[in-house]
Amino acid sequence: MKEIPLPASPSPCHAHLQYLQQLPMGSLVLDENHRLRLWNRALQLLTGMNESQVLGLPLCALASPWTELFDDFINKNAPHRHKQRLILAGKTHWLNLHKAGLGEQGLLVLVEDISETWLLEKHLMHSERLASIGRLAAGVAHEIGNPITAIACLAQNLREERENDAEIAQICQQIIEQSKRVSRIVRSLLGFAHAGVRELAREPVNLAQLAAEAIALLSLDQQSTPVVFHNLCAPEHVASGDAPRLLQVLLNLLANARDASPPGAAIRIRSTIHEDSVELLVEDQGSGIPKDLKNRLFEPFFTTKEPGQGTGLGLALAYAIVEEHHGQITLDSPSASEPLGSCFRVRLPSYTAEPSSAGA
Repeated sequence: MKEIPLPASPSPCHAHLQYLQQLPMGSLVLDENHRLRLWNRALQLLTGMNESQVLGLPLCALASPWTELFDDFINKNAPHRHKQRLILAGKTHWLNLHKAGLGEQGLLVLVEDISETWLLEKHLMHSERLASIGRLAAGVAHEIGNPITAIACLAQNLREERENDAEIAQICQQIIEQSKRVSRIVRSLLGFAHAGVRELAREPVNLAQLAAEAIALLSLDQQSTPVVFHNLCAPEHVASGDAPRLLQVLLNLLANARDASPPGAAIRIRSTIHEDSVELLVEDQGSGIPKDLKNRLFEPFFTTKEPGQGTGLGLALAYAIVEEHHGQITLDSPSASEPLGSCFRVRLPSYTAEPSSAGA
């Protein structure tokens, strides 16, 4: 078969141009003088720059951050660059870059936006980490539970036998209190490990009633930071899910908000409705969460509290339960309506009553 010679022009041939224009990933072609000869549709969508604006321009004439990104990549020897982080309009993107020489026709650069894939991988890794730590937590909880129960029983017996000795009675009471604290941690471990084991109910959960119940339960703790809870949830906002588990989520969020708030601060629980979901918001007036710690908040055993003040399981458990409901939990810190503080958002499927079947 006779070989078809390539055109002498530095631009790619028309057929090749068409192929590159249709690629689902960004494509650009530079001539030997680093002037742009191709800027395909996918790259226009990613960068916001039209083909008519950039064709014929030198690479250095592109708007930031594209000049710096492409220039650095082209001048390095590596033909590929994976998971390049780039901030565009305040949103983080992750890009894979590839380049290939076209001989006398210049250089081809491909830009693959893998942001959605990267988020899915991160979500999967987090889920796998939760599952493995859940199995570990169950084993640890069972091993600790029995000796702690025995210690508490021995302390109670000793207190009863030496009830006239005030010092012994006080020490025994301290042992019992600390045993109860360890037992609470063990129950949290078991709750975290067993999340997802019991069949998930799909029933109407009124968010205003859920918030009222959570506030009532937290109000029983008289030794905690005195704060004011404001239940601003709309009575008509109803989620689909398992009420006891969602109550556990809200209790964890409110307890964390209370612990992060100064005395007398307000904690607001609000709800909003979307097309097929409802959103529960817990907003506090605390000091907020440092930016570098936000991505670790939902990791098991990670806590920003002082040693001995928290187990680091509350938010991990909340994350697992919301995930079971096919929902999403996110954090805004600082809060949108406060100079400081944090706002946790829990998005859940909204409840839709199934139509009753007609009688025969």
